[in-house]
Amino acid sequence: MKNSHTAFLLFLLLLVLPSPVWAERPFQVTETAIPTERGAYRVESGFLLNRTSAERKLTQVGLNLRYGLIQNLEFDLEMPYLFANANGKKKNKQGDVLLNTKIRFIKGRAANPLSIAGQMIIKFPTAGESKILETSGVVDVGFLAIASKAFTPVTAHINFGYFFIGNPPGEDRSDQLRYALALDLTLDASPIKLIGELYGRADTGSASDADDIVVVAGGFALQANQALALDTTVGYGINSKSPDYLINIGATYTFD
Repeated sequence: MKNSHTAFLLFLLLLVLPSPVWAERPFQVTETAIPTERGAYRVESGFLLNRTSAERKLTQVGLNLRYGLIQNLEFDLEMPYLFANANGKKKNKQGDVLLNTKIRFIKGRAANPLSIAGQMIIKFPTAGESKILETSGVVDVGFLAIASKAFTPVTAHINFGYFFIGNPPGEDRSDQLRYALALDLTLDASPIKLIGELYGRADTGSASDADDIVVVAGGFALQANQALALDTTVGYGINSKSPDYLINIGATYTFD
């Protein structure tokens, strides 16, 4: 069994390594308040296409490794690889690595199925500064409040956070407020789950510098077996600064 786990992990690494979004699959941005179980590993691999205009596309291939260190405490390491095509220029490079820590403060129970958690996100500037890849070359730190509640057969997830954005030399970038609302609907006697998501980002700077985005997304997840889940979602921007569309496809493998 351990050999099969290792083989599958190597397959996911090969998917990513041949060649800026953080989230918990199957969502594009939203995190749930349920951390990985103690002693368990959760490997998430995905492909995200982000088109912001006819002249600009950013593709991200990512690998997330989540581990339940103790009960209600999860560590998550994200390693993206970026491919950018902007105004006729192309560039690809290992993206910024993110280290996330999630702790659950309240665990949902049958009488009150509400879970509440918090997450800290640290972005390490491993990609350096690149306008084409939209990387700053400095550290960012974010804090996220997360709530999940079941209204069988629907489960709702709400995120709200504040992100301290580092300033590259000669720049003064605004910090960001980030928010998300996601719903997943479990179909009776079916391994398929339907997904809906609304998320956004608001800069805290002056209106003239604002780079706010709002995206609505939908899709489905398929629980192929006890360990493996597959998912796909499509998102559309609903204001002028948002991406034209996003396509997110991935897989999640869980093991002890």
